[in-house]
Amino acid sequence: MLSRNWDQRKAKYDFVVVGSGYGGAIAAARIATASFNPKPSVCILERGREWPVGSFPDEAVAAAREFRSGLNPLGLYELLVYQDVSVMKGNGLGGTSLVNANVPSGRTGRYLRPSGGRGR
Repeated sequence: MLSRNWDQRKAKYDFVVVGSGYGGAIAAARIATASFNPKPSVCILERGREWPVGSFPDEAVAAAREFRSGLNPLGLYELLVYQDVSVMKGNGLGGTSLVNANVPSGRTGRYLRPSGGRGR
């Protein structure tokens, strides 16, 4: 496990990073490995929980139970729907990268065919 219990935290940190997704994890790693003297203490705060190997929901029913709500404030998935865009967010150690886990997309099927325009 990478996470620690809340009662094991220090009284203060040199840096606090909010979110452990793509941006937060890289920011924390860069701070922790920078050539500061003395080495800074870094705390990463994440709203969700850690998902140990083998515990990630891999079936629709199990995934549906993991949506964030008032009854499930640490739920893995959060769907935000706005007028022009909808956003699926991940809540847990790894942030939204958890939502992208095991979701490869290949260039097959009519939806992913090259359009013949610029780029591929």
